[in-house]
Amino acid sequence: MDDWSLELRVVYEDLPDLIEVETRVRAGDWSARSRACCSPDFLVEDANRLIEWSRNPQGNCRLEAGADTGIGWLVLDFYTVDSAGHTRCAVTLATDRMSRDARPAETWRFAIELKTEPGLIERFGRECVAMASDYSRLATLSHLRM
Repeated sequence: MDDWSLELRVVYEDLPDLIEVETRVRAGDWSARSRACCSPDFLVEDANRLIEWSRNPQGNCRLEAGADTGIGWLVLDFYTVDSAGHTRCAVTLATDRMSRDARPAETWRFAIELKTEPGLIERFGRECVAMASDYSRLATLSHLRM
């Protein structure tokens, strides 16, 4: 299997303050899915910040929803790996716990680096912004084959 991608979608809304996003990552034979709560601003403000970063990728740009406290967590950390501007996205997901008394190991974690490029990152950011006005949409970050 050679499918490498990240998909982000809204699965719950309690407007005007809260949405729940689901992230699905496919990496060859591996896959993971997690949900995290965030403000609807995540889809606009953070995505616009990512779009701006993709046009001049200096340093890193980190998007985060939820928290690593057993409630569901999503971290997308975009950065360059060389002076030629090749970019990556480090993805970290953590599931929510099944109960309040859950053991720490019941929170599953997944971390992977996706090879991508500024144009694909900008497209992903634009799809996130579009999702803010239509929660049935999907945002996809594609992986580069190298």
